[in-house]
Amino acid sequence: MATKNTTAPRLEVRGIRKTFGQNAVLKGINLSVDAGEVVALIGGNGAGKSTLMKIIMGIYTCDEGDILIDGQAVKLGKPAASLAQGIYLVPQEPMLFPNMTVLENILMGFNENEGELKKRLNECMKELNFDLNLQRKANTLSIAEQQLVELLRGMMRNARILILDEATSAADPENQVEIDRAIENLCRGKTVLIVAHRLGAVKMCDKVAVVEDHTITCCGTHAEVLEQNSYYRKAWADYRAARSITYSVKGGQDDDK
Repeated sequence: MATKNTTAPRLEVRGIRKTFGQNAVLKGINLSVDAGEVVALIGGNGAGKSTLMKIIMGIYTCDEGDILIDGQAVKLGKPAASLAQGIYLVPQEPMLFPNMTVLENILMGFNENEGELKKRLNECMKELNFDLNLQRKANTLSIAEQQLVELLRGMMRNARILILDEATSAADPENQVEIDRAIENLCRGKTVLIVAHRLGAVKMCDKVAVVEDHTITCCGTHAEVLEQNSYYRKAWADYRAARSITYSVKGGQDDDK
């Protein structure tokens, strides 16, 4: 039996390419994520960020390239294969059954003892510092609350690699603070990929990967990418300017650096 390579990245993608018709969506993507690392993917609409995440989740298959987990090449042509590898995607638009309760949505698909599942769920909610009535119908939840329920689904499945495709629609400020706090709690010690539509999300990340022209053009810490990548510098400057205007109107203080 081969010895497991404990120094290998938890997740690595090499040379991933994907086309839809004549449209090249991914042009040789390379990315390495270590165990316990939180990485944000930043880029404009249509750059290929969500497509890459769907390939890792097995929703799409790549045309070329390899995916490795803990140094071993894996085939992820179906969501079931990704789930078996401990990968879970929290989608941009949460997919909950509207007429079912929060509890029913989270526990769907489990065959374990319900009492044990509820105990584990309570532990997950404490870890996220998230309090929600589990008997509420899903159609009464805000977008932020729906994403938190999706996060709980991933935690209940003991995901080794969690992918969070941030909702593009803005939550109200109170809910956004709650979901950001829960995500930050969730990320501690876990391997997480965040498709960040709000630059504020990079505060909780170890690395930032910039996706431009359907490939990753720069990857490093926030400070490194800010120095090396013009797209990220402009995006960050625009974000800081917008924050400055918002906080000057509200009379508050922006603590983003």
